[in-house]
Amino acid sequence: MARMIWLTAAAFGVFALLTGCGGSVDSTTAQPQGGWAYLAQDSPGDAAVIRLRLENPSIPLDDQIFAWLFFRSANQRYFSMTADRLVDAVFESTLPNGIWDDGPEARPFTQVSQDFTWLTRDGEETGTIELAYSDPALQPGITYYHRVRRVVEPLARAGGGSLITAATVTPLQNIPLINVDPPDALSEGSNPTEGVTYFTPPVLDSPPDGSTGLNTRSIVFRWSTTVGADEYVLQVFPDDDPSGLRNPQFQFTLRQTAGGLITQEIEGPFAASERFYWRVGARRSGEALPVTARLNLRGWLFSDMRTFTTAMAPPAPPG
Repeated sequence: MARMIWLTAAAFGVFALLTGCGGSVDSTTAQPQGGWAYLAQDSPGDAAVIRLRLENPSIPLDDQIFAWLFFRSANQRYFSMTADRLVDAVFESTLPNGIWDDGPEARPFTQVSQDFTWLTRDGEETGTIELAYSDPALQPGITYYHRVRRVVEPLARAGGGSLITAATVTPLQNIPLINVDPPDALSEGSNPTEGVTYFTPPVLDSPPDGSTGLNTRSIVFRWSTTVGADEYVLQVFPDDDPSGLRNPQFQFTLRQTAGGLITQEIEGPFAASERFYWRVGARRSGEALPVTARLNLRGWLFSDMRTFTTAMAPPAPPG
């Protein structure tokens, strides 16, 4: 079932409808089960972003939306949308593909001022958006929550049709600020997202990439746990599936909350003198399933892919 976040401003019943679950998963339509915020990576091995997927609302119209403001909180779901929690602003009427990505890298302190205009019966009116905010780096193992506000065409008017204005505020160096004039152009906030715990893809240990002569009877795989994840899947694919698009030839799923190396032995038999590909996926139980866009897959945040080749078959006994 689709879920909604409500963004109201003045007399507008403004809302953004979050897309439902199911369907194919790719770079433009990815929406896993369990929520409208989730981890997403482009390709296996890539660092993840926290992705928010929103549909553009029918009310107000696109030309009545001037900016989207995104807020983040660590380990606290219900939080106030104060300037110190603002992490990004998009000065567009619509979001590309209805998606906003919260990247893992920190960005420098930003100060920006932008005017917006709209038409009234008395002519063109002008408003101003002044923002000053920082975007700290996402930390592995921390659960993040997000909320959204928008700047929209204001409806409320003071007597005589004049705008309700706010006092001009000058941004100070490295002091967070949100100043929207007129203030009734700033919508109320959305409900918070379900928590998304940030983590990085697992790091593979052995067998080393390009290994040869591996035993056809059994192979031991090792990889490092990743802070924030507690479930892992080991997948092995045959030579004709180097990207891992089909069902794996071998697969083992396990749960581990402690840090360190994980060891998993697979007893084949593996075909002799054959190349295989292997990777490991991670996820956080109880949270929205991660998405790997280029593989059109959801369920795990994947490591990069490694390859190994098994030993030659022993010669036949003499006749």
